Order: sequence, then structure tokens, then C-alpha cells
Amino acid sequence: MKLKIVELTKKNEEKYIDQVAELEEVVLEAMEKEGKIGQLFITGKEDISEYIKSDNNTVIVGIDDQEQVQSATYITQGQKPFTYNDITKYFKYGEGYQQYVKSKYATKEQYQQEMLIAYEQKIEAYQYAKRRIQEEYPKFHMLTDFLETEVSENGFHEKSILREKWNQYMAEYIEQKGDKQSQIRYERFYWTTAQDIAQEMNKTINTHQIEKKEVKEYESWMEQQKEYEQLLKKATLEIHEKPAFPTDKYYTANTNNAVEIDTYLTNPNQRHAGTARILVYEGIKKHIKRHFENPENEEIFLCSTLHRENLSSKYVSEFFGLKDSLYVKRRQGRDREVHICKIQKGEAQKYIEKMQNKLAVLYGYNPENKEIPIEVKKEIIQEQLEYEKTEFKRLNRARHYPCNYKGNVRDLQSKANKIIRLKQQYKELTLPNKGVSVEDEGDR
Repeated sequence: MKLKIVELTKKNEEKYIDQVAELEEVVLEAMEKEGKIGQLFITGKEDISEYIKSDNNTVIVGIDDQEQVQSATYITQGQKPFTYNDITKYFKYGEGYQQYVKSKYATKEQYQQEMLIAYEQKIEAYQYAKRRIQEEYPKFHMLTDFLETEVSENGFHEKSILREKWNQYMAEYIEQKGDKQSQIRYERFYWTTAQDIAQEMNKTINTHQIEKKEVKEYESWMEQQKEYEQLLKKATLEIHEKPAFPTDKYYTANTNNAVEIDTYLTNPNQRHAGTARILVYEGIKKHIKRHFENPENEEIFLCSTLHRENLSSKYVSEFFGLKDSLYVKRRQGRDREVHICKIQKGEAQKYIEKMQNKLAVLYGYNPENKEIPIEVKKEIIQEQLEYEKTEFKRLNRARHYPCNYKGNVRDLQSKANKIIRLKQQYKELTLPNKGVSVEDEGDR
């Protein structure tokens, strides 16, 4: 059965949105029956609708010949900085990032001046956020009451209402200032507190003796949510494994230039080889092309978060080159792998063409009927074959030897079968009049 690829818009939303919401429920139920608890969180009809209406996000679905939604993906961009969905924040912590920020200024004096300006702007943003939150939640006469309630009820975790609203409105204030430099300062000095400034200036300060009420309350807030300290010291938020790649190449990633492969779903009763990859490709292709329509944009980052046990998501992410990953423990949440890759402007078209060729060769998705040279086909199959062999060895080691890996190792047989098929397909390319299309078991 062939699927039609459709992007949801305000015009066709009503026709399909109920089906997308129902598909989420079907997929969640199937995953839970397989013991995959916590690997999917329902977005819900209301939030899916917000994605559709937003200029920054994309919802793409696969429709069968009966006009039924069998698959869907959500691609997001332009989240508020340092909110729950800001994946790039995981790379902006610790001494390495601080040294990077310092290196952006010619002199120590310039760095200190920018730090002070950024702090003043954050106090202004704090006051703006405070007003907005009190208007929205009038039952809390003091925000400290709201904070105490959040801490006592849910530990002030990443999805707490107060944390999200505060970060959202502070970022909103900075954006409303309208100048790019303010946004850069906000990102670079987000974690800066009065103590940091005092240390930089070789001064001593007791934050409990600060007289200005707004500053004192802001400092209290920062003490609660200074995630990099938690990461480095208290391990409430931590990196489980030392990154095997230089993290500094992701220091410039932010919510404006990062695209998140948010969610992808396929009907467990109507699985189609490569469907998730096809929908994700159409989504990120749109975002990449749109991003580089702005001549000022020099780079774009592709991101995703997933459970280490969710091998299907891992394989989709790595198919698109998201092979650098941090294994993180988030506040009161399950462990996640944060996957990311960087694409420079000059590489964007080449990247899109490579993904287009891979989908055509490996999954038969070639809507433009593009002619692909046999040597390119062989290269794609050989590259995929090496990837499958490496993954087979990794899973086999995880099954037989003690290690930190806690993921699913039941896919060994499917990997072995795929390796056999790829070898056969490669062999057939050397014979005359032979096409090539590799079938996949679902989206593994």
C-alpha cells in the first residue's frame, strides 16, 4: 500500500487532526504492551493543533488510499531558550562553555561589561516574567509561594509550570527588545548570578544582604534552577558518560538555528518500510531550505531526544547524521540520549541530496524519479552495510558483557537478516538490469 505524504495546514487540519491524535493513542498502547513504558509521551490534539498553526513547526502525515492517517511526524523549531524543549541547552554548561564565551571578547574589560549589561537585562526580564505569571496565576500573591508549591509537589522538575512559564516570558521580553545582541547576551550569560559577577570582579558579596527586592528574588530563583551546578555537583541533572566528541562545535546552537525531530509515529498494524524516515526527511528538508533563505544564517543543527532503549528512534536519528549524543539524566525524568549534528550553509544542498538518494536506494522513495548512478547506489548500500555491522557488534557486546548500556538487545536477528539482504542487494548491482530496494522491518 502506497502512502501519500501530506503537510497539515490550517486548511486541512480539521480533516486529519483527530486521526493523528488517535494514532498517538494506538502507538502508545502498542508500545506499552511491548513493555516500552515511558518511551512515548502523548502530544494531544490541542498541542498538535498549535504545531500546525505555528509558523515555526511542521506536521507531516502519511495517508493511505482510504484517506486514513497511518503515520505522522512533528518537526519543531524556534522554541523559547532554556525551556523544556530546548535541546541545545545541554551543551551550554561548565568551564568549557564559560571559556568559550570569554573568548568572544577582545579584552577582559569588554567581557565584564557585557556580563553586567546582560545581568541588568535579565533583571528587567525577570520583572516582566513576574508580572505575566502573577496575571496568569493570581492565587499566588508572591512568586516565592508558587515556587514553594512547585518544589513540594513535584520537585520543580523540567516540565514544571513555573519553570516553563518563567523561561518562556523572560525569553519573550528579550525577544521584544528586538536587537540581536540582547539575545546573544541572554544566551551567553543565562546562568550568570551576582556571585559570578562578584567573583569575576574579585569582590565578595553576600546575596542574603542584597537590598533590592527584585534582585534578591531573582537570585533565589537562579539558585533553584542553576542546572549546570546540579549537573556538575549534585547530579540531579548529569551526563552519564563522557562525550566521545568535541562539544564545542555545538556551543553556537540555539533555538533559532536548531531543528528538533520531535516525534514520529507509524501505525503498528500498518507498518511500512522507511515511513518514519520519509516523513522526517520531508520535514527537515523544508526547515533547512527555509532557514538558509535568510542570508545571515550560516549553520543549522538537527536535534532529537530519545530513550536509550528506543532503538527505532536511534536508527532514525542516526540515519540523518545525528550521531553525536549526550546521555543525560534530566530532572525527575527518565534518562535520555540527546542526539545532534551540525550542517553548514555550504553543505546543506549536498546533505539534502544525500538523504534523497539514500531514501530512493534503501526504501524506494523517489517521487521525482531521480536517476541515481550505480556507483552512488553501491556507495549508499556499502555505507549502510557497515553501519548495520557496527550496530550488530554493539548490540552483541551489550548482550554478553557487563557495561553501562541498558537498551534493548532483541534486534540482533533483524540486524543479521538486514546485513544478509544488503549484501545480496550489493551483489545484484554488479549484474545487468538489476534494480535495488532494501526492505526494512518497520522502522528499525
